[in-house]
Amino acid sequence: MKRILAATALTALLAVAQSPTPAAPPAASPKADNPAAASGAKGTNSPAEKDKGASKLINASERDFKPRDVFRYSVLEDPAPSQASQEAVVTDAGEVHFPVSGQFTEYVTVDVRGKKLADIRTEVKRLLDERFYQNATVQLDLASVNNIASASVAGIAKARVFGEINGTIPIPENEEVFLSDAIIGLGRNEMANLKKVKLHRKDPVTGVTKSFTVNVDKILKENARSMDIRLQDGDRIEVPAVGIRF
Repeated sequence: MKRILAATALTALLAVAQSPTPAAPPAASPKADNPAAASGAKGTNSPAEKDKGASKLINASERDFKPRDVFRYSVLEDPAPSQASQEAVVTDAGEVHFPVSGQFTEYVTVDVRGKKLADIRTEVKRLLDERFYQNATVQLDLASVNNIASASVAGIAKARVFGEINGTIPIPENEEVFLSDAIIGLGRNEMANLKKVKLHRKDPVTGVTKSFTVNVDKILKENARSMDIRLQDGDRIEVPAVGIRF
């Protein structure tokens, strides 16, 4: 019921924002307190900054997109106070969760496997117009490509994520990868309960597995970095489903 009310409120706000009164598209401005940007700022550059050179050498319009490729995305009609571009990451499943608005947590999901950039842009617009916008103007391009070593290579440390979010997170040597990084890297899912993420860690000496429950939702929304946990090789991350209430 809460989700239905939230979606209804979002649809109403988008309808008001797209009223016939002519108005010039608002200028993009830097987005404050962006959880995804904050979570990436652990002494390293953002994915786009890491790979600016690589993305320039790739023909984005013809690329077959891979897990952890990063899109730069915005909707001109977004009623949020800031229409600055957001980053959307290709998950290990080949899907991308595109935010409906910078002001809400609703997403539209597109399977980008086998699709070209123009096809993805068209599909995102179709899904947005279907429920949320009257005629969305979607701006979408490639921000960076996957520059993380494959987790399947022997000897690479990794953590595994299962439940409502699935995938494998490589942990490169001498780099810090945190629990919130794993969730962002694989793409958030509206059915995932990020308030009760469980981290299962096996002690390599005793063999005893300890479990920790972490409110990743709070880490992302409030930049509560002290709650974040640095991942270790062999960690298993369990993401439960949101309970449905009637």
